[in-house]
Amino acid sequence: MSLKVEEICSNLQSEERRTKLSTLNLLQSHCQKESSAELHTLFDEIYLHLLKCYSDRFESVREQAVQTVTEFVNQLPPNDFHLMNIVSTLVERLAQQETLESSEEIRLLYIQQLLALIQKYTITGNKRSLQECYTEIVSVLAKALRDAYPAVQRESCSCVVALMNNADTFAIQPFTEKLTKPLYGMLNHKHSLARISAVEAIGRLALHVDPKNDNLSQLIMEVSPLLMDSMPLVRRECGQLGILLALELRDRYSFFERIIPFILCCLKDDSPEVVDFIRPQWIKCGKQYYEENEEELSKQEIADLPVKNYPAGVERPTIGCRAIVQRSLRLLSLITRESNDWKVNVRLHSLKLLYQFVLHAEAAMTAKFFEIYGDVARACRDAEPIVSTEALKVADLMGRLFSYDDWIEHGFDGLAKNSKEGYLKCFYHMFAASLVNKMDDIIRISEMLINSEFSQTLKPEVQLYVLKLVETLLLKSDEAKFENDKTKKLFLNSYVATIKVMALSFDSEQSNVVAVQDLGQQILTKIAARQEITVAVLHENYFASALNYVENLDAALDDLTEPILLLNGLINIAKLRATYLQSLQDKIIQVWQNCDDSAKVKIFTSISVVMLQWTETIQRQLCESTELLRTFVLSIIEPHLLWRAGANAEAMRSLAMATLCSMSQGAAEEARLVLPECVSKYLPSLLEDRTVSTRHYSVKCLFNFGEVGVEQLKPIAYATLQRLDDPSAGIRELAALAIPKLSPKFVKTKGEQGDIEHEVWETFIKKALDMMFLHYDGPEVRLQKSLKVSINLLAEKYPDICKDSYKRTVAMSYNSLSLHELQSELPILI
Repeated sequence: MSLKVEEICSNLQSEERRTKLSTLNLLQSHCQKESSAELHTLFDEIYLHLLKCYSDRFESVREQAVQTVTEFVNQLPPNDFHLMNIVSTLVERLAQQETLESSEEIRLLYIQQLLALIQKYTITGNKRSLQECYTEIVSVLAKALRDAYPAVQRESCSCVVALMNNADTFAIQPFTEKLTKPLYGMLNHKHSLARISAVEAIGRLALHVDPKNDNLSQLIMEVSPLLMDSMPLVRRECGQLGILLALELRDRYSFFERIIPFILCCLKDDSPEVVDFIRPQWIKCGKQYYEENEEELSKQEIADLPVKNYPAGVERPTIGCRAIVQRSLRLLSLITRESNDWKVNVRLHSLKLLYQFVLHAEAAMTAKFFEIYGDVARACRDAEPIVSTEALKVADLMGRLFSYDDWIEHGFDGLAKNSKEGYLKCFYHMFAASLVNKMDDIIRISEMLINSEFSQTLKPEVQLYVLKLVETLLLKSDEAKFENDKTKKLFLNSYVATIKVMALSFDSEQSNVVAVQDLGQQILTKIAARQEITVAVLHENYFASALNYVENLDAALDDLTEPILLLNGLINIAKLRATYLQSLQDKIIQVWQNCDDSAKVKIFTSISVVMLQWTETIQRQLCESTELLRTFVLSIIEPHLLWRAGANAEAMRSLAMATLCSMSQGAAEEARLVLPECVSKYLPSLLEDRTVSTRHYSVKCLFNFGEVGVEQLKPIAYATLQRLDDPSAGIRELAALAIPKLSPKFVKTKGEQGDIEHEVWETFIKKALDMMFLHYDGPEVRLQKSLKVSINLLAEKYPDICKDSYKRTVAMSYNSLSLHELQSELPILI
């Protein structure tokens, strides 16, 4: 069907929208039916009228006109004349200072038409025709890349990719800068698809950028932040950009150190999809590099032995991939600098990149260890757990792959000069991961750990890692057999470091206190097992060495200072043992003489607790144990029994009595010999002390007080009897139970000439029973139970006195039901 050209041209210039649309629809349907020659003739006649429709006032006409021209372009062979006309029209509509086309959808159609033109002329080999239009095409794309409509921006990126795929570098190079600037703006687009398109376009554009100036470096720097993008597909596109440049960039060898971070970061990406997509292409890059440098790398490959201590589950990179990274180690300074950035994601990204560098460079990177040691150590103590965890992975990998003999000295120097948490963590993970077991190094580490900078710190993480390092030292020493002297030294140092850490964390409120104590106990058990002894014997052998590190007790220290915390923890962990009891007494005496009241209370509290286990821990014959206990009581406890004014003196008297009470339970046999000798002269006043706890413990001590002469026991007995009227109900009950426990020691037997002691004591018993019967008539049920027990015991020893006292009390009382009931329960009173 032939069309009348004049009629078509007239209709396209009509003022009627319907006429124009019907004509344009007719032309589109005609394009599907006619031959290329006929269409060519027709388009030559009407192209001006069609292009004028691009500026028609009706949006539907403009849209239909663009689609019609696109249809002609698809059907006709390339024509330079028409190309120029169409592109010029697009420039007029899109590339002006103010965009004339208001419709977003039509702007999208314009860019789609431009993409169709670029693809058609590229496929047919008419690149020269496109080159003549580079100025116009680039001006359109530069404006479209800044369009507010994301679909237009993405389509513009597709145009850039299509244009760059087959462009001549020298021809397109002058225009690259004009395109890169708007593409940089798209890198921060809120739509991830727009960011992906921008990265793809920049990658293709980078192949044609002049490498002599800083344009390529600027381009790489602009894209780099997207390696930390929240969307995995964006990060994958960044990796694809790195692959593209590594394979196709002409001057890639000069830019490897800037290109490979894009690839290596994707190899350590959190998304498995990204890793799986990039790894095969990275292997391809390594293969290409190997082929280009086969003469050199083939020699290295012969001596390329497998790494014994390679991390499990990690695939070793090919020799070509490793060679690319090994020639780019200058980048390490930049990476480590980023690890100190204030942004968490930047620090995390830099450490992941550093991990890949270590994985690829292996032992070749050992020479750079002293440069990165401080930064990795700093990252190991990062406040953000994800950052510190990644840093610890880097340290572990360095320990596995670096040459031990080359890094260990730097490790020691850093640890000695910077006794900080980060250096300790980094060194621990490196040393633990290495396979070398040199006893001299193990001893050297153990000697460093017993220094106050490490094992006497109050930092929870440092304490934990000191114990972990000690455990590693023991494990490594167990794997290889060494001479006995060095092993003994290692055991001593390990014990001292471990027990100091345990002591300082003993009363701590830190979150990992249970883990520290459990690990410390495991280490002590392991040391004892290696020596084939018990932990108790281990304390006896080595505790004195640990006690020497309790220093500066001649100052006014409070209960929260490190020496007091250390001494307090040591007492609680190792208890009281014969081998070091004298040395421990000397330290405690220093505390009594110089330290603050709170420190004294803390130490005394611990002594009262461990005294309960005296018999279990001292493990000596009765005579020797008694002598040790006597010396301990006289030097440590007795000075605080004498009354002194002040709240602190009251607290110390109370703690002294609590300790004596613990002693009477924990060292029962020894206490019966020591208490009468050392404490009896103080007890009368202590039983009448104004502090309830002091009176309480004083009465309780009498339950296992031992035999005392009547003259010494008399004031104690009467003071105890007065406690039946104590304001505290608990003390009244204890006093009632304590009276039968008093054991008088008579010089002469009863009835012997000159014997008055029995008479004195029986006088006390008479008064005691009178008071007991009198209090039994009271309303206190619990006190009555205690009195009943005591009266029964006294009645067995002194039946006549008990009967007389009962009768007197009943006679004085009026109709006492309680006493009558007592008589029925205790037949001895009848």
